[in-house]
Amino acid sequence: MQRLRILATALAIVGCAAVPAAAQSARAIGTVRDTEGTPVRGATIRALNPEAYPAEITSTSDNKGRWAMVGLRTGNWRFVVDAPGFFRSEGTAMVRVAASAPIQFTLAKDPGPIPGALTPNVMQQINQATALRDKGYHDMALTAFEDIRAKNPRLTSLNMVIGDIYRQKATQDTTAAVRKENLERAAAAFAEALKADDTNDRARAALESARAETAKIP
Repeated sequence: MQRLRILATALAIVGCAAVPAAAQSARAIGTVRDTEGTPVRGATIRALNPEAYPAEITSTSDNKGRWAMVGLRTGNWRFVVDAPGFFRSEGTAMVRVAASAPIQFTLAKDPGPIPGALTPNVMQQINQATALRDKGYHDMALTAFEDIRAKNPRLTSLNMVIGDIYRQKATQDTTAAVRKENLERAAAAFAEALKADDTNDRARAALESARAETAKIP
C-alpha cells in the first residue's frame, strides 16, 4: 500500500510538471492564394522562432491552399512561404494557445524575363527551364537557367530566378552543410542581380534574407 501511495504521488508530480509545457503548445492555420484569389497548391510554409524548440516547423498547402501546423510555442513566429513560379512571401504573426485567426498569404507570380526582348530560341529555352522548375526538378532547372545566363549575360533578371531556386532547394534540405551551400549560392545570385541594378529592392531584401538564414546555420 505504501508503494502504491508513493507511485501515485510520483505520477501526480509528473502530471503537474507537464502542464506548463502543454500550455505552451499552440497551432496555426491559414491559406495560400495568388493575387487573383486562386488557391496555391504545394506551397511550402515555414514557421521560424529561434527561441522555440523545434525552432522551425514546416507545412504544405493542399489543393485548396489550406495549411496547418501544431506544436508551436506561443509567441511571435516568422513565416516564410515559397511556391514554384511565385515570388517568396514573408511575415510575422502571433501564435496563441486559443484559436488564432487564420494566417493568409498572397503570392505574386514570377513573370520571369520580359517577353519580347528575347529571340524565340532563347525564349523557348527559358520556357523549358521554367517548366522544369515548376515541376520541382530544381537541379535540372538550375543547369538550364545557368547555361542560358552564361550565353546571354545581359539577362541579369535570371539571377533572381536562379537565386529563388537555390532558396527552394535549401528549404528541402535536411543536411545543414548542404542547406548552407544552397543559401550561399542563392545569396551570390541575388548579389549579381543587385550589382546589375542597385535599385532592385527585391534583390536587396532577398540577399539580406538569404545571408541572415545562412548565419543561423551552425
